[in-house]
Amino acid sequence: MPTGPAFKPMGTLKASRRDRYQMVFLVAALVILPIIFTTMNAQYLSPGNLDSMMRQASVLLLVVAAGTAPILMGSIDLSVGAIVSLCAVAAALFAQSMGQSAVFWVLPLGLLIGLFNGVIVSYIKLPSFLVTLGTSFVFGGIALLASGGFPVQLVSGSLNAAFHQSLFGIFPMPLVYAVILWLLLIVWLRRTATGRFIYAIGGNERAAKVCGVNVRWVKSLAFGAGGLCCGLAGVLVLFSTTAATPDIGNSFLLPSIAAIVMGGTPLSGGQGGAARGLIGTLILVELTNGMLIIGLPPAAQQIVQGIVVILAVLLTFDRRTAAVVK
Repeated sequence: MPTGPAFKPMGTLKASRRDRYQMVFLVAALVILPIIFTTMNAQYLSPGNLDSMMRQASVLLLVVAAGTAPILMGSIDLSVGAIVSLCAVAAALFAQSMGQSAVFWVLPLGLLIGLFNGVIVSYIKLPSFLVTLGTSFVFGGIALLASGGFPVQLVSGSLNAAFHQSLFGIFPMPLVYAVILWLLLIVWLRRTATGRFIYAIGGNERAAKVCGVNVRWVKSLAFGAGGLCCGLAGVLVLFSTTAATPDIGNSFLLPSIAAIVMGGTPLSGGQGGAARGLIGTLILVELTNGMLIIGLPPAAQQIVQGIVVILAVLLTFDRRTAAVVK
């Protein structure tokens, strides 16, 4: 078989063409959705609603970032919502006992929680789906125990302004912080050896191991990075609501997975990444907010979201390369 930079296997060409079609469809959806909702309700593009959408996107973007690395490896983290809840409750308790600046202690806490998931998955060799499903109940229970089952209020302090102001009077600071961490994640996944190893594991874990990749350590780091993102998400959601409840992060789990898949990162792993997760997040926020502002009934909203997720899987799943569909 010919080799060299000029040669591209037919499978690669087909994959590239499919990726371009996906990107065209996503960008078109990103542009068309606001037009549709604005024609139905002119308030959709009002400054107040745009600010609300950007604040919604900030927390969801971080949870999407948290789940991206595990999915790139062909794994999944179902505990991200519970980690957000636990970190939000812990941040509120830290602020009450040590002052508002202590909320950032949840960042290393989130990292350790993520590493805990990763160690169980990689070193004990248990399925990530079952492990993180189990730890989601554990973390949720700890949050419930720590809060006593009641909302934990955020004490006032000097950081309030840092989370409620806007950059240039347009972009809410929570979105700015989320985008900064999201950009760091992109650099980590695309420009570092560990990030490339994550893609290699998702493409073929056995081949990566044969090539000398420390698969167990890389998996642990991927889950640890997700925990770190959840820690910051917990801080942002705490400042946006001024009170933390034991289930405050649960509502972000399924939308985050939907946004990841919608952005072009298949659950089989090995392709896609954090960059596309932003597009999926924006589309999902546009859709959710639009259905709410036009007064669509909650039942209809769930049906539409379910259909969108199925369509996203249809776009990202290559049935030609899957020998068995489970």
